[in-house]
Parts: sequence; C-alpha cells; structure tokens
Amino acid sequence: MTAKPQQAIAPSQPWLLALALSLPVILLPNAHLFSLSFGVLAILGVFMLIGLLRHRNTYNGDDKALQVLPRCFLFIWFPMLISCIDASATEQALKVTGLYLSYGLAALAVAVLLRAQAAFKQVAILLSIIIGIWAFNGVAQVALGIDMLNKPLVDPEGYANSFFATSQEFGFYIGALAAIPLYTLYLMGANRLSHLLVTILLIVAVFLGRARSGWIMFAVALLPYFYLLYIKPAKRRIIPIVIVPVFFCSIAMAVMSLSPLVQQQVTLTKNAVSGDYEQFNNMTHNYPELWKDTIEIAEQHWVNGVGVDNFLPAFMPYLAPNAPVPTHIDVSHPHHVWLEVAVSTGVIGLLGLLLAYAAMWRLWCSATPAQQKLALPMLMPLLVLWWPVNASHAFYSAPLAALSLFFLAFSVAALTYRGDVK
Repeated sequence: MTAKPQQAIAPSQPWLLALALSLPVILLPNAHLFSLSFGVLAILGVFMLIGLLRHRNTYNGDDKALQVLPRCFLFIWFPMLISCIDASATEQALKVTGLYLSYGLAALAVAVLLRAQAAFKQVAILLSIIIGIWAFNGVAQVALGIDMLNKPLVDPEGYANSFFATSQEFGFYIGALAAIPLYTLYLMGANRLSHLLVTILLIVAVFLGRARSGWIMFAVALLPYFYLLYIKPAKRRIIPIVIVPVFFCSIAMAVMSLSPLVQQQVTLTKNAVSGDYEQFNNMTHNYPELWKDTIEIAEQHWVNGVGVDNFLPAFMPYLAPNAPVPTHIDVSHPHHVWLEVAVSTGVIGLLGLLLAYAAMWRLWCSATPAQQKLALPMLMPLLVLWWPVNASHAFYSAPLAALSLFFLAFSVAALTYRGDVK
C-alpha cells in the first residue's frame, strides 16, 4: 500500500500583523487614536524588553536589529535626558523625554514582531493603499468641493485637507509619506503604467496640499525613485534623464495653471528664494529671523541646549518689550530639524543625531541589495523626516517622533531580515 502524498501547506500570509502594524499610520488623521495605537505598541514593547532581558544569554546576540535600533534610539534619547538638567521648564522637558521613551518601546515592539513574522511587504501594501486614498480624497475635494464622505472643504481658502483637520497637516504628511506607494510599487515589480498613474496622482495631491515642506520632502523622495525606476535600467541613460523630469514638470505646471491657489503658493516660494520678502507672506518672512535668533540661542547653550520643548521660553527675550507672542508663526520650535536639535540638546544632541545617521548608513552598506529594496518603502519617509527639509513640524513633537521611530524600527528590521526577500 502506497502512502498518500501529503498536501503542501501554504504559508499563511501575515496580513493580520500587517494591519496591526499599519494602524498608527492609518489613524494618523485622528490624534487621539494615533496616540492610543502607539500606547498599545509601547505596552507590548515593555513586555518584549523584559523578555529580552530575561533571556539575554540565550537569544541571538548577533542580531543586528537588536543592536542598531537601541543604539539609534539612545543616540537621540540620552541627549534629551541630559538637556533636562538645566532646562528652564524642566517638567515639560522631562515629559517630552518620557514620551520619547514610550515611542522607543513601541519601536522595539515593531522590530521584534517583524522578526517573528515577516510582514514587510504586507505593511507596505496596506500603507500604500491608505496613502493613495488620502491623495485621491484630497484631489476630489478640490475638484468637486466635497470629499469621499460627502464632507465639504475645511479650509475656507480651498486647499485640500483630505481626512486631516487642516490642509497644513495633510500637505505635510502626504509629502512625507508619498514615498511609500512609489517604493512599494518598485518593491513589488509593478508595471510602468502603474508607476506612472500613481506618481501623477501623488504629484497632484502633494501640490494641492498647502505645505511647501511637503513639496520639498516629496521632491527629495522622487530623486532616487526616478533613478532606480527609469535611469538605472536604461541602456541610454541620457534619454530618461531628459524625458522623465520634463514630463513630470509638465504635470506640475498643469496643476499650477489650473489651480490659482497652488500658483499663488509657488509665487510666494519664488519670492522666498529670491529674497523678495516684501511680497512674501508674514509667516515665512519671519523664518530667516527665527533661524538667526535660534543660532544665537544655540551658541549661548552650546553644550546640552535649552531643553527639549523649551524653545519658546528661550526665544521670548528676543521679542520686542511687551510684545505678544506671534500668532502668524509657530515659535514653539525653530522650523528646522538640525537647528532644533542644536538648540534643544546642544552639541551632544547634534553628535548623537550624526551617530544615528552613521549607524543607519553602516547598516545600509552592509545589507544585501534585496534587503535594501525591502527597506526602501519605510526608509525614505524616515530620510525626509530626519533631514532639514522638515521645516513645519517639531522634531521632538509627539506625532513626528513616534512616526520617525516607527519607520526606524521597520527599516532596521528590513535591512537585517534574513529570509526570502525576492
């Protein structure tokens, strides 16, 4: 009697884990639910940290993910803790530092969960769908006056806000996260038509958001994407080098010609670059002066800074006597990543940030091409959030810090993944 051949068991796709890990970004438009999702991950991170410490003699000590992620976190968190020593508002500095610790625990949970069950592609696909919905909803708002849920525009000026409370939030986050769908298509080997349609949708959505920082971040993310997709595989690279930028610049010009609001925003940006501050809006007109004052404050507190989330008390003496706090510009942070790190945590913080950059660069160089490709959908948002192109949100603020550490954990896990990453 011959034995019946056993049926092959198909490996289960970790879509449930992918959905759980995608919730923080899915819930990003709602601040309370966003914080709740990270709180749950932080609680999981506590138990995972206890488990790792209890079995520190038995788990794989050569696991790069458990080496690089804590190092990058500590490079940023320790300067925050040191800055609390002589902060003017010590209680607030300690509060922000403690919250950052919870985000680090959430990041540990993300990395450990991805090590247990590889859901890299599934997370990238789900987040790409969500961001695509955000983009389509924003375009529909401007084109039709209502969104997918039949809700009118929130911004009276007519800028898209999609599911977010304000158009500024939508413009910033769509610009920062628009890299995810593009690099996910590249990861999955999608055809050129899919790349083209998604890129056009994202370009239009990013332009219809009112955040210039979103425009810059999206442009930075597009450069390596264009190289990987069009220039690198071309036999004659001069052709895509000329044609691709011309084509997508034509899309941008068409959006500007059809939208007076976008055209006005571009004009204001040109005035900023040319130094014509008389025609520049009040908000951005104050940025150069704000950055100049920030440098002076950083020079006075160059060792460990003024403390995280303590910029406003340090900036108040630079206002005119009895002058109220400006309402047309947020002076709670310097609107520049590196300047904020320098003034908040001093040279110690800048050194720590550079060490975090170096650790990630070293990990990138040691990873295989397959691992690098797997990490790109989440590594590019981290890149644009941690570079000076981020000029709208505070580096240590709750949503930006939580998102940064989420993408950091995902990238580290992907760059150290040893499974099948074809």
